Amino acid sequence: MARSDLKALIERITRDVVRHYPKAVVLFGSAARYLKGRQTQAPEDIDLLYVGTMAPIGKKAYGIPMDLFFFETQEIVAIARSLRYLPKAAARAKMFFKDNWKGYVRADIAACLLLGDRYPEYGFLQMETEEAYRDYAVHKVLHGADWWHALQQYAQEHRGIRGLGIDKTLGQDRFSALCR
Repeated sequence: MARSDLKALIERITRDVVRHYPKAVVLFGSAARYLKGRQTQAPEDIDLLYVGTMAPIGKKAYGIPMDLFFFETQEIVAIARSLRYLPKAAARAKMFFKDNWKGYVRADIAACLLLGDRYPEYGFLQMETEEAYRDYAVHKVLHGADWWHALQQYAQEHRGIRGLGIDKTLGQDRFSALCR
């Protein structure tokens, strides 16, 4: 699949999923790496992280398999809060044991997307396969960029347990502004 064809397909998918009023829609995986020129092989599927109150109902056929990782808003915000306040090793362990979907640890993927290139600081490891290096930090925000970038910024400012105590005292430990 040519990059221009993939871009057109992703625009079509984005138009379809934003009808369900998500907070954010994030493209990641091989399609994101392909569009950013970090891999030469065309993707075999499309991976989307969808944040909202309700997952899109029904599946359309797009001619390529699509995996939709649905997170309720408070769930992804809780992941960001863990990354911000828990000791890094504890945050990593919490993500790993949180849940498993199709052999993937969803929370790990979400954490890597939130941390961006900083995910190795937390001990997150990306998978290497014979075909490619799966770097989940590479992504493209398709919808809700302001909200997503604010959430990333919050997650990336590691404050630790001491910071949590200070922030609670000041009433700044919640990011309710991001949950609107």
